[in-house]
Amino acid sequence: MEFRQLQHFLAVVETGSFQKAAAQVNITQQAISRSIQQLEKECGGRLLERKRGTRNSVGPNAFGLLLLPRAQKALAEIRVFRDELENLMGTGREMVRLGATPTATRSLLPTAIHAFRKRRQNVRIQVMRQVTHVVLEQLGSGLYDIALCDEPEEALDSRFTAETLYTDRNIFVVRKAHPWVSEGRLELKRLLNAEWAIVGPFCRLWNELHDLYLAAELIPPRHSMECNSVELCIQQLLSDDYVSFIPARLVCNELASGKLVELSVKRPKPRTWSCLLVMRAESKPGPIAAEFIETVRAAAKKLPRL
Repeated sequence: MEFRQLQHFLAVVETGSFQKAAAQVNITQQAISRSIQQLEKECGGRLLERKRGTRNSVGPNAFGLLLLPRAQKALAEIRVFRDELENLMGTGREMVRLGATPTATRSLLPTAIHAFRKRRQNVRIQVMRQVTHVVLEQLGSGLYDIALCDEPEEALDSRFTAETLYTDRNIFVVRKAHPWVSEGRLELKRLLNAEWAIVGPFCRLWNELHDLYLAAELIPPRHSMECNSVELCIQQLLSDDYVSFIPARLVCNELASGKLVELSVKRPKPRTWSCLLVMRAESKPGPIAAEFIETVRAAAKKLPRL
């Protein structure tokens, strides 16, 4: 079993496609297929299967799920070893690795990274943006030093320690030129026939919007556009008369500039949740990661209140 085979296996699992995985690791599709076949031969069985209801998407089967966390941990250890070796030899740069959810990457990290890099120009910062459950899974496997993520629906398990950095809430938002901006406070019923643009998958977002309409004895509105790209959703909001229900910190820059406007809508008190700084309970961050954590905390304190 070779390092590259595990790397190719994880690439296929991450992308759900041999073609996309091949592009990610910069080899041909035939080469990555041969690599996976050899890995399966050495493991004694198939590791991947076609996902139900799809034509081309693949994912790990029961055997693949057994290998997945071990492959993630093995590659993480090898990366750490390579970085430490480079630092010892003077051929590399120290690195901080973190996983983050979209709200953190838009509202908090740019300021924190800017401040940190002014003091530590020789330190590499690697940020992987994922949804909460993926960030936590990969933090637990050792891929990251820390994670910045939205508070999960279920309590964190004993593998992790966490602290609150800031709070967030979902808001109704439209572009500045939208005709409803001048109409004052709106009823939920008024939004039923709107053209909606929704970012997903945010379970808290979906659940709250659904519950709002059910509590008002209304059928939840249909979404005109759904996507998992924050950037695309925001661009659509800026370009057309869509309405979105979206975490406020995802659009903090556009709200501050006046390009987007929060709609005033009659509803119960908005739910709030926390953005967490999460670390593995079993290991302490190194001095460079610890310094970056302090920079993140300082940046979080300067965020405007919602």
